[in-house]
Amino acid sequence: MDLSAIKTILNFSAAVAALVASLMWWRASTVLIRPRTRDNDGWSGGQVIVSHEKFGAFDPFETGVAQSKWNAWAAMAASVAAVLQGVVLLI
Repeated sequence: MDLSAIKTILNFSAAVAALVASLMWWRASTVLIRPRTRDNDGWSGGQVIVSHEKFGAFDPFETGVAQSKWNAWAAMAASVAAVLQGVVLLI
């Protein structure tokens, strides 16, 4: 396999990683965690619930946790893309 083919494979892999990162960041910006259901007595466990006319009711704290997880995965995918691009530039 020649150097040109290796660079092509690395560039393609970087593009795929960048696309995956963008999709994960889009998901991080759109994820909403709905409130937990109430128990048999009608209690919801002391949640903070925010209501929005477009998105409905959601738990802002659990939503933040979910967004953080998606952002972390997206950052890892973006770093893979950056490393692959760096390798292409160095070879």
